[in-house]
Amino acid sequence: MFENFERAKHKKLPVWAAPLMIGAIVAHVFGFGAMWVKSMWSIEKLEPPKGEIGLSVAPPPPPPPPPPPGGKKPDTPKQNKPKKIKVQEPVQPVKQEEKPPEPEASEETGEEGGVEGGVAGGVAGGSLEGVPTNLPPPPPPPPAPPQNVAPTALEASRIAGEKLIAPDDVTKTEIARSGKTKIVASVKLCINVNGGIDSMRILKSTGFPAYDQKIQREMQKWRYRPFQVNGKAAPVCTAVTFIYQQTK
Repeated sequence: MFENFERAKHKKLPVWAAPLMIGAIVAHVFGFGAMWVKSMWSIEKLEPPKGEIGLSVAPPPPPPPPPPPGGKKPDTPKQNKPKKIKVQEPVQPVKQEEKPPEPEASEETGEEGGVEGGVAGGVAGGSLEGVPTNLPPPPPPPPAPPQNVAPTALEASRIAGEKLIAPDDVTKTEIARSGKTKIVASVKLCINVNGGIDSMRILKSTGFPAYDQKIQREMQKWRYRPFQVNGKAAPVCTAVTFIYQQTK
C-alpha cells in the first residue's frame, strides 16, 4: 500500500492538466465577475401606486374682445400737462408791519375773568375782600445755641453748691479693692440765662456708677449768677473735671 502511495507521489501530471486547471479558474472568476456587475446594474421595476392622484388646472383666460370696427383706437386718458405761468413784471416783496402789542389790563378796563368790585392788582378769581391785613405775626427765630466758655470763667460766677464731691464709704472701699489711687471724671454742664442748671451729661465716667450718680446729684444744687455775654445774660456751657485721689 505504501508503495502505491510513493509511486503516486512521484508521478508527474500530464502536460494538458495545467492549462486545463488555469482555464477552469479563469472561467469561474469571469462568471462570478459577470454576476456581480449584473447585480449592480439591474433595476427593479416598482409597481405603480394604487391610489389615484388628480391635478386640477385652472382654465385659460378668455381671449380679449375684438377691436371696434373702423380701426378706431380706444380712447386713452389724457395726461394733464402743467400750465406755464408767464411772469409779467417782477414784484418786490412787501414787508409786513408788526402789530403793536395789546394794551395790558388797567384799573378801568379790568382783566378778563375778574369780578366786578375787586381790588386793583388782585388775582383773577380771588375774593372781593382783598388781601387780609390781620395776619398773625411771624414766629420769633429760635434761640441761639449756648456758647462754650472756659471752666474757670463759669466757676467765678458760682454762688451755691459744693465744689469738692467725694465718694461715699462703700465706693471708697470698692476703689481701694480695685487698686486705683486716682479717679478722674468729666461732666458737661449747661446753665440758663438765670444761672440755674439747664442740663448735664457725663463725658468721662469714674468707673463706679454710685460715684457718678452722686456727682450728678450734687451738681444739681449748684447755682450761678447770670453769665454776661456782650453785656447780656446768655446761656452757656462748660466742661467740669473732677479728680479724686485716695491712698490705700
